[in-house]
Amino acid sequence: KKASHDKYWGNFIDSALTRAEELKKDLKPGDVIVWLVFRPSYASRTSEDQQDYLKIIEERGAKVGLSPTYFDNKTQLFTLLRRDGSKEKPKISRLEYFGHSNKKCWMFDYSNRVDGGALEPLVVHVDDLEKISGSSFTSNAECVSYGCHSGEEFSQRWRMVVGRPMVGAVGKTDYSDGGMPKLSNGKEGSWVY
Repeated sequence: KKASHDKYWGNFIDSALTRAEELKKDLKPGDVIVWLVFRPSYASRTSEDQQDYLKIIEERGAKVGLSPTYFDNKTQLFTLLRRDGSKEKPKISRLEYFGHSNKKCWMFDYSNRVDGGALEPLVVHVDDLEKISGSSFTSNAECVSYGCHSGEEFSQRWRMVVGRPMVGAVGKTDYSDGGMPKLSNGKEGSWVY
């Protein structure tokens, strides 16, 4: 799209991989990084841009030793986040979200199908958080949302419903320099719980 919100298709992919490389330095034996990627956004952009983004994502992940685990809707995401502490489904000790958001939801397909927004079921709304069990997380799990405005309500509701603190942004986040996102210049942006 010529007037798309995204200037570069790989903002969230690059940031997630940069963060994974940072986290790998401190992994303990048995720790595993699971990289969840919303497939439909990149599949539809593949058609629009005539680039095989899924292949590119897989190639970039392979360079840092990761393979994407794709999900196609929020129900699949909730299933992937359901952990029982077994060897096959260890509890989550860290969850970090790289993507679009507003104060009430994570938006997986922002501006791809609808300019300036996202539609159900392509969002996780604060009212959906009850579908994520706090028992899937370790007691000291660290959660961060790098999406815009997520610290204005989503993070607080996450803590109330899921029972683990989540750092989120007050204001917009900026992915334009590559690497880890930062708070956009502007009035009083901050990271909050």
